[in-house]
Amino acid sequence: MPRSVVSANLTKFESPGGYEFDAKFCVNLRSNSAPQQTAKFKKAQKGGKMLDEILDDEKFSAMMKEHVFECIEYLLKNDRSFSAMANLDLVKFDPELPEYISSTFTAPVIVFTLAGYTFSSAKLTPEELSFEAGFGKENFASIVSFPLGAIVQILVENSPILVNFSVYKTQKSQLEKSMSALMSNPNNKDLFKK
Repeated sequence: MPRSVVSANLTKFESPGGYEFDAKFCVNLRSNSAPQQTAKFKKAQKGGKMLDEILDDEKFSAMMKEHVFECIEYLLKNDRSFSAMANLDLVKFDPELPEYISSTFTAPVIVFTLAGYTFSSAKLTPEELSFEAGFGKENFASIVSFPLGAIVQILVENSPILVNFSVYKTQKSQLEKSMSALMSNPNNKDLFKK
């Protein structure tokens, strides 16, 4: 079965805030990640403390992840092609992409268009989205996966239908935060000595 190739043509995208960027290999070439958009939004607000609290709240983040799941589930069930913009640091490629391809991914976010074979190979769980895609001229095959909380935008026909500004925390960062809190208490430092 032929794999779809991630387009090498430049495509114009526009975020809800009116920030425009070009995408090549479905990679955002201009730095417009959700945290940066959120920072710009907060500057327009007085204080910004309440917004920080909401975007960093675990319940809000869980709610947004559920919205992302429901939106993608709807698109998959209704056979609607879409694009997903995700934080590049949280995207996994199996097998890893060759350096000459991955080195073109210079922005903090990446946009994947799910259509054709890539769309039909998509697997959605309440925790992550995965699919097979081809990269580069030779259509290098790789399974792409990322947590749903890493999705910043879902687009249909280059128009956002869902924007996720919540702060996604990986299990590793939550564990590190818990360990830091545990170790900040001098009485607990002896717990980990042998």
